[in-house]
Amino acid sequence: MLQLATKQMLEKPPQGTQVPLGKGLRVFGKDGVTAVGKEFLQIHLKNNFSPRSLEDLTVEQRMQALESLMFLTEKRNGDIKGCMCADGRKQRGFLGKTETASPTVISDSVLLTSAIDAAERRDVAVLDLPGAYLFADMDEVVHMVLRGELAELMVQTAPEVYRKYVAYGRNGEAVLYVTLQKALYGCLKSALLFYRKLVGDMKEIGFELNPY
Repeated sequence: MLQLATKQMLEKPPQGTQVPLGKGLRVFGKDGVTAVGKEFLQIHLKNNFSPRSLEDLTVEQRMQALESLMFLTEKRNGDIKGCMCADGRKQRGFLGKTETASPTVISDSVLLTSAIDAAERRDVAVLDLPGAYLFADMDEVVHMVLRGELAELMVQTAPEVYRKYVAYGRNGEAVLYVTLQKALYGCLKSALLFYRKLVGDMKEIGFELNPY
């Protein structure tokens, strides 16, 4: 019975299913570690994390720091992808919907403009922006904490940058506090910050915002 339960725990989830870091590393093994490394490297190269010493933060700042999360997903081609995000629930107490809501296209508008594109034989391009939110600057001070395996794996990305900022709790768990320089998935304002960045850049190169 125990062997059956262990086997079920290690079975791969369906492709496209996000699994938390702990389970993901057990299921995907070295491929999972590699995926986490790639995600952290992208974050590091885009200068998103500014590490902070524990002594530099007040007790209130530590309490308000967002928890960090990492999920692993198996893509259709079999590659394993890591996704780093913040648990933004703590922000709900002091950020209203008007401060965080990002304009979202109405489904009917997509269908209607697609029909017009087809009727007028317009050129249509579809693109993906890897790490899209990381192009948008954070407009307020947001602290986040990485714990345990996440902290250790972040340190491996650039030991010379992060190692000296790692502290250890009474239980021996590694703790790394960082200040977010860029928008990160999970923060309540990230979608709005990216929307403003995207619209601003598109307007600069001559595009006009569709009012519909």
